[in-house]
Amino acid sequence: MAQFILTTANAATTRRRMPIRRGAVNVARFRLEGELPKDVKRWLQKGLGKTAFEPIDPKSEDERSAGFVELERSDVTEFSSAALFFSQHALFAWRVDKLKVPTNAIRASMLAWVNAFEQKNGRQPGRRERAEQKEGIKKMLRAKQDPVTKLFEVSVDLTSHDVFVWATSRTVVDEVQASLESCLEVKLTPRMPAAFLPPGAIDALSPTPELFVENR
Repeated sequence: MAQFILTTANAATTRRRMPIRRGAVNVARFRLEGELPKDVKRWLQKGLGKTAFEPIDPKSEDERSAGFVELERSDVTEFSSAALFFSQHALFAWRVDKLKVPTNAIRASMLAWVNAFEQKNGRQPGRRERAEQKEGIKKMLRAKQDPVTKLFEVSVDLTSHDVFVWATSRTVVDEVQASLESCLEVKLTPRMPAAFLPPGAIDALSPTPELFVENR
């Protein structure tokens, strides 16, 4: 699991990097390593398109879908220059959809069906009948269920090659890092606190020998 720094800041101090729409955020910072293509903007557009978000098919068994979307239009994956680039920054989002039928809804529907079955047939349904009905109920409820959507904003500084992932979840940050490395074919190096310190600074913060002197 990738290591990264999390720093808390308010919207006033972070708005210089991207249009954060919440009062407080956590930021994971990375650096794009290696030589980037000359046409960086085209490279980003093409790369993000490879991992663009795709909606969950209600008829499938998938419960989760994730991918990149435009920042201002979370249902669009065109990544046009006007929507993606702002001055020397590329701004977009990582969208995660989850579609799962609540267990209590399935249980309530099954209970109502069992009661109706017993009244009609004078017996309890068998195991196979229960399984078939449960599957049918799950598909019916799933078709009516709307997915839960979460958006995590991402910023790429085209000058410094710094990447900022605005998320509190380490799992999400790791997922965004892996996806960017795959679709852009680059290496993202976490910007650790030690990277900002001068040589010897960490040693200077170590406990002094006096702390280990036994009382006599």
